[in-house]
Amino acid sequence: MIAVRVQEEVIHYLRRLPPQPHHALRVAIKGLARERGDIKPLTDELEGFQRLRIGSHRVIFEYEILDGRRVITCVFAGPRKWIYEVFQSRLLE
Repeated sequence: MIAVRVQEEVIHYLRRLPPQPHHALRVAIKGLARERGDIKPLTDELEGFQRLRIGSHRVIFEYEILDGRRVITCVFAGPRKWIYEVFQSRLLE
């Protein structure tokens, strides 16, 4: 099982969601510990990151090595319609 860390940006997004999508995202993020879910690597400028699809929502994460252990860090979450553009612009800042 892989440790999963969730950054404050993702927690803030979860808090704003209604109960059903909030619960679905929490369950999906917990499933990342076993690398379960609709996971795909991102390409081009976002190479090195992965996305987890949960309905119309996406969680962007990356694999890291911390203290010699493999860790998944969830770095950004949002609706499909704008998440990639906003995340890419934040990377360029």
